[in-house]
Amino acid sequence: MTCIVLAACAGSAPSRDLAAGAETGRSSHSSGIAYRDTPIRAIESTPPRVNVKDDPRLGNITAKIGIVEFSDYQCFYCRDFHLQQFARIKKEYIDTGVVQFIHKDLPLRIHPQAVPAAMAAHCAGAQGRFWDMHDALFAHQGRLGQNLYPELARGLKLDEAKFNTCFESQVYGEGMRQDVSTARMLGLSGTPSFLIGKIEGDTLTVVRQSRGAPGFEVFVQEIEKLRQPPAAAP
Repeated sequence: MTCIVLAACAGSAPSRDLAAGAETGRSSHSSGIAYRDTPIRAIESTPPRVNVKDDPRLGNITAKIGIVEFSDYQCFYCRDFHLQQFARIKKEYIDTGVVQFIHKDLPLRIHPQAVPAAMAAHCAGAQGRFWDMHDALFAHQGRLGQNLYPELARGLKLDEAKFNTCFESQVYGEGMRQDVSTARMLGLSGTPSFLIGKIEGDTLTVVRQSRGAPGFEVFVQEIEKLRQPPAAAP
């Protein structure tokens, strides 16, 4: 598997390249951590604009507020966010057409299954089942490995031949590298990390970002701010 991983977890041993990365010489590395929680901070300079054209999305495509999560399937805090908080955000803001939720990959170097798991999710997405595979990977986080991915594909009733061909081809590797590059541009080096902003078409204008998963109430506060009409000019 081509090396795409970015970072290392806090408190871990020194990070090292995956074997495949050392062989190919195509690694993309920097230091970083897995975030538990940190405050959301406002963007004080010119708001960055992030392309989300080819990223998996949930929600009404016309929703004007976007949340982008940079995630790693082996990250405990990413799993906890999806198991503990995400359902409320989905029910109150995504399913109601207020927010688009967008996934980007940020595999950490310490997690050897982060890239293969992400590849499995995208290959399921090629058959219209990205989010089902995404959820299954977090639900089975302790079993991530080469035996699990085809098992989950069978459970989702995917075309196994197409899934396996996709997985082995690493066709989504370039998209993952682009996600890592975007994270670096934004100064993000750990997971989960979130961007919140206004979305127009395939572009998110970032208003706030968080290193770590804020509490549900903090997401509510930031979403509601963005729902308010702009203040009238004096």
